[in-house]
Amino acid sequence: MAIFFRVQSNRGKEQKVVYFDGFCGPGTYYSDESKTHECSGSPLLVAEVANRYIDKDPKRSVIIYCVDKNDQCIEILKKKIDALNRHNQDWQVYKAEFDDKVNEVLDLFDRTNLRYQPLFFFIDPFGYSGYPMETLERLLSYPRTELFINFMVYDIVRFWEQERSEKDMIALFGTDEFKKVSDCDTSEQKYAFFVNLYSSCLLKGGAQYVMPFRVNTPNQGTRPRYYLIHASKVILALKTMKDNMASVSNAPYRFEAIGSVSEQMSLFENPDKVALRDRIKERCQNAKDWIDYDEIEDWAYANTTGVAKTIKKALVELEHNGKIIIRRQLGQRKNTVVSGARIRASK
Repeated sequence: MAIFFRVQSNRGKEQKVVYFDGFCGPGTYYSDESKTHECSGSPLLVAEVANRYIDKDPKRSVIIYCVDKNDQCIEILKKKIDALNRHNQDWQVYKAEFDDKVNEVLDLFDRTNLRYQPLFFFIDPFGYSGYPMETLERLLSYPRTELFINFMVYDIVRFWEQERSEKDMIALFGTDEFKKVSDCDTSEQKYAFFVNLYSSCLLKGGAQYVMPFRVNTPNQGTRPRYYLIHASKVILALKTMKDNMASVSNAPYRFEAIGSVSEQMSLFENPDKVALRDRIKERCQNAKDWIDYDEIEDWAYANTTGVAKTIKKALVELEHNGKIIIRRQLGQRKNTVVSGARIRASK
């Protein structure tokens, strides 16, 4: 939220953000099976953060729409959201199917200037139906849209072959290409295939950047039950999300930035591991001339597991090993690399 407001302020624009929570649930959950500790879900967490930012500047505005089809969930959440809404913001809780309500809201956006505001959609279903690719393509047609999708790959691998699931699968991917998963031999290959296919469908649907984060659930080994997939149209959105996910990647539910999806990727890959260094080295070797550091950083964010810290360390190590040359500006330190530096492969 901070980045949205900062960018709008720097441009002299109205500071307004729209947050849409699909399949929102009741807003609170128990953190363990004993049901002794209750924790806030995404709608309440966003509302609390919104209040803090509006406290600092009452001219700011955060619009929140929450949607779920369960009566009891809606009743519980509405009371909690209303209680938090101390700045009299436009916070709405709807009982509806996600696809119906989101298209209704988009019709409203089309009639107002909300279509040009930052739009963040968190789509957190139980299963794999109700949020068709056709609707996501419409969302991605807006200039400042971000999607954050809970992709339930475990259920997809389990049920894709069932005849009753075919219609939902076609809606989910927007294509029948999912049937090619039958060529995969192992469950791990099927997981990778479905995440790759879904990511490519989002790119075809209008996203410029797609980043899957594998969620490692405690006691589930290395086989994920779901991925959180971020889709956006600007590099700053991708970088902000990836940095935030990296900052909490050592929590019990660990988040792994996949980059180019494969069967085996490591946790926000350490620069001491060869893969990140090799990919950056190859990128420099393929360039015909000097490359700006900012260009390499943007590329690495979008195409590798790296974040700024690991990208910089990898570049410095490649320089130390004589694989690349870094031309720093006057006054820039030798033990790092920052904006303004230029890089090329050693001959």
